[in-house]
Order: sequence, then structure tokens, then C-alpha cells
Amino acid sequence: MLDTTPSEIRQFIIDLCTTLSPGLRAANRDAGAIDTKTDFHDVVTVHDRATEVAIREAIFERFPQSVVLGEETGWSNRTGDAGEPSPNDLIWIVDPIDGTSNFAGGWDYWCISISAARGGEFVASGVCQPIVNRIWSADDTGAYLDEPGYETRRLSVQRDAVPSDGLCATEYPKINSADDSALVRWREAGRSFRSMRRPGSTALDLCYVADGRAVASFSTGVHSWDVAAGIHIIQQAGGIYEGHNGTELSTPIWDGSSFVAGASKACVAAGRKALGL
Repeated sequence: MLDTTPSEIRQFIIDLCTTLSPGLRAANRDAGAIDTKTDFHDVVTVHDRATEVAIREAIFERFPQSVVLGEETGWSNRTGDAGEPSPNDLIWIVDPIDGTSNFAGGWDYWCISISAARGGEFVASGVCQPIVNRIWSADDTGAYLDEPGYETRRLSVQRDAVPSDGLCATEYPKINSADDSALVRWREAGRSFRSMRRPGSTALDLCYVADGRAVASFSTGVHSWDVAAGIHIIQQAGGIYEGHNGTELSTPIWDGSSFVAGASKACVAAGRKALGL
């Protein structure tokens, strides 16, 4: 494992996503029974659980000393429940299906999100949108996009973008929130950006900022597995990401319960204002 380069880990993630994608594409229009977790807004399918198991098994086979944080199973190592990892562990942050409500409803805006990190720093990451065979990835050499019909594209954000230049992709305000001020801030943000989108996958929202489809993203109530891979891809594309716990910046960066991301300082400032930061 110590001899494995970030680019080799990135390729492992790409290959793993490519292997898992056909089965998930086939299930997209027939997801089977839907269970709930915290409430009826928070759903899970058999495919979320089975995909996380498949990812964990592949990781432990190739990198047996790893520790995995998965949305469905929490912290685990090859022998079972791992507890909190040590700083030198290679940790993997996994969301088997980010955007499960979309997946269960037959929509195509969902993805597989996998990130590897050590000592609070990213090593390699990948986000795959199986329906369109689109994969964003990052390692120490940069951020990349692979999609059918195009050569691999190295990503670089528009660093002088202003909010009116483009779209903002967000999952905010939370639909079960009783805080009406969030709706007011949403309205104000809508006046700043060309248009607002609430499409249903935080990981894809972040990738859309990294590849220029959007200029900003912000949200609350997120978890590490929602954002980790997207953070790495945005950062390696030259964009900005801030994780927040209340008014404090989060450490590590992926551990914030809210975030603001953007192509430029101006776009991030508009996102901060929308969240009341």
C-alpha cells in the first residue's frame, strides 16, 4: 500500500466505479423496496447497501490495511468495526449512491462517490454518474473529467467568475426545516445567481462547480460521505470549498455540517450570505 501512488489509487476508483455502474444503471428504473432512515425524506434501497458492501470488499482486497467510512455501515476495517481511525491510516469515505431519492424515483441525477485520504489530506477521489458514464476524479496531479465521446479533460474553474455568470447547484433550504429565514436567504441568493438548481445530489453539485456547469454550491445538513470526493475534485480544479460547523471552519475539511463552494471568491461570498455565515 505504501508504494501505491495517488494516480494508481485514482485509477482503482475509476475502475471500481466502471465495474459497479452497469448493475446500478439496470436498477435505476426498478429500485425495489424502499426503506426509510431518519424520516420519509431519507430513503435507502437494497442497492445502496449492496453497493457499499461491494466497494468495501474491493478496497480491503486491494488495500487491506484501510479503514472505510461508509454512509450505510459507518467506520469499518477488514475485520469489522474499526472505530475512529488513526492519523496515518488510509481512510476511504464512501457514498454508494448519493442522491438515493432520485435513484429510487428513476431520475438520473445520482452518483457513486469515493475518496481516499490520509492524515487529513486527500490522496485520490472519484465521482461517477453511471447513467451517462461520466466520471470526475482527482489526485495530486489535478482534477479530471472522463465522459463518452470526449478525451479526458483536465478541469480548471473560472476563477474570476461572478454569481451572475452561471448557475448555483444546492440542496438548500432543507425541505423539513421550520426556519423560514432560510427561504428568505434562498430568495436573495436567487437574485445573485443566473439561476438556482436543487437537483438532489450534493456530490454531483460539487462536481458541476469543478467542471464549470455551475459557479457555486452551498448546503446544510451534509455528512462527510456527501462531500469528500467533491471537495477534492473542486480543490484540484482550482476552486474554493469551505466546510463549516456553525461559524467555525471544519477540521478535517470534509467534516463540516454545512459548506460553501465556488469557482471564485465572489461566488463563495454569495453562498456564505445565503447560509447566513
